[in-house]
Amino acid sequence: MELRERAFPSTPGGGPRVVGSGNWFEYRVVNVCSVNAADAQCMASIMACAGIGPGPLSRVTRRLMDVAGRPVGSWEDLGATCFPNSPPGVQQPTITYAMIRDAFHLTPWAKAVITTQPKGDVTLVGLKTYFKVNWSTDGYEPGEIDSIDPARMLGHRVDIRPKIVGVTYRFGDGTGFGPTPDLGGVYPTGGIVHTYSTKGVYATHVEVVWTADFRVDGGPWTAIPETVTITGPDTPVTVKIAKAVLVS
Repeated sequence: MELRERAFPSTPGGGPRVVGSGNWFEYRVVNVCSVNAADAQCMASIMACAGIGPGPLSRVTRRLMDVAGRPVGSWEDLGATCFPNSPPGVQQPTITYAMIRDAFHLTPWAKAVITTQPKGDVTLVGLKTYFKVNWSTDGYEPGEIDSIDPARMLGHRVDIRPKIVGVTYRFGDGTGFGPTPDLGGVYPTGGIVHTYSTKGVYATHVEVVWTADFRVDGGPWTAIPETVTITGPDTPVTVKIAKAVLVS
């Protein structure tokens, strides 16, 4: 890994420096990308700028210089930029990855609700019970697009498309299954099946691990390298014992 540095001169007013015109700022833009961009820190800095600017994410500092080119002040940290090859003040990022990350965590996720078969969420001891995930009508389910209010994104259109990492089923009797991408189903093809050994009423639910893709102003979709876990509401499953009855 190497530090790559690029310097830009600029007047305190933000325009280009004119030689002999007085004090000016020297800007220094530094990133951690090596020439082959193969190290992990470099890949992370490139991903942080996806959909925002060319990247990689770089630190910007500046110091005041006098007319003769001598430092007047010490280096001042100005933050980060996704436009490392542009002079400060000419082209600066308008949307940060932190803004997109915050929008991701504020996404109104659809609730994952369990239904079971036999129908009515009533089953028998020793009988195979099939579990299925259904999405609530409110919130965003996998593949749907949440378009963020442009007022929150400095006038830009940012879309977030939720997707599932995995689902964990909790059967209410201390056992569970997952994480799995399987959303279950009904007899005979459903992939999530559980058998209860004792009668009772069991509070079942699923825990969904979400991630998402995002795009800015209709650009390409880019993965968000974060997840959030949402627990769905309980579905009570009643387990009964079947009794044999002699019929004349």
